[in-house]
Amino acid sequence: MGLSTEQIMHTSLDLVGWGDVPADSTVYVPGEDVETALVGIDVESAEIRLANELGYDLALAHHPAGGAARLEFPEVLDRQVAFMTGHGVPETAAEAAVEELRAGVDHGAHASNYRHDPSVAELLDQPYLNTHLAPDEYGRRVFREVADGLDDDATAGEFVDALAEIPEIDAAETDVRLRLGDRDDELGEVAIHHAAGTNGGAAVARAYFEHGVDTVLYIHVDAGDTVELREEFGDERTLVVTGHVASDAIGMNALVDALEERGVDCTTISGCGIGRDD
Repeated sequence: MGLSTEQIMHTSLDLVGWGDVPADSTVYVPGEDVETALVGIDVESAEIRLANELGYDLALAHHPAGGAARLEFPEVLDRQVAFMTGHGVPETAAEAAVEELRAGVDHGAHASNYRHDPSVAELLDQPYLNTHLAPDEYGRRVFREVADGLDDDATAGEFVDALAEIPEIDAAETDVRLRLGDRDDELGEVAIHHAAGTNGGAAVARAYFEHGVDTVLYIHVDAGDTVELREEFGDERTLVVTGHVASDAIGMNALVDALEERGVDCTTISGCGIGRDD
């Protein structure tokens, strides 16, 4: 017997010891006895149809594709505030830093066609789910472990080099970038700002920098945010960007490993599987 979609969702939560399904993750079309899965970072209408045509029991996505996971996505942004306050940013400053992001995400979710991809899966009777926050939290803990494993006097360059040894980062076609700072800068206090829905942009990085954090890690950042931060801080602070797809693959690969241990044969596409030791 294979696994149900509910069991697969909870397998992702087990990676980080959680019991409740986060707001950005959902089962769009439930299924039972799942023995094969097509797994990707982005699994949308075309990939759902591909999974159906190739006979997979499940289409499994990382990024939210609609439904409650899209509409309720703003709820996970509360973690942005929790991460900032954990590094000494006052709650009022943290809330102010994330206010514009939260409004933008809420407006985007409200305007989105949240029925598009789920309706395709429903028409095909193709079991379909996404799990976002838990695999990202797994990846965040990997990054935290790398940062905590460095000497107190480590440099930004040593941090970049250590991150580059993570299999998914090492195998990716992208590399770790220093968007602010230089390799020989002292690393100092490091905030790992991942597994909070999305990156916090210039406002969140600024809040960290203004309250004593030396280095912020994002997995992706917009060019405009980088320009804004560089104009304000120059090279006095460090912004490390690890790469979106490679970073997402860390947690998703761990999920694939866990599913295969439970008897689900997984095929990875769309960025999932980068650096995975089959």
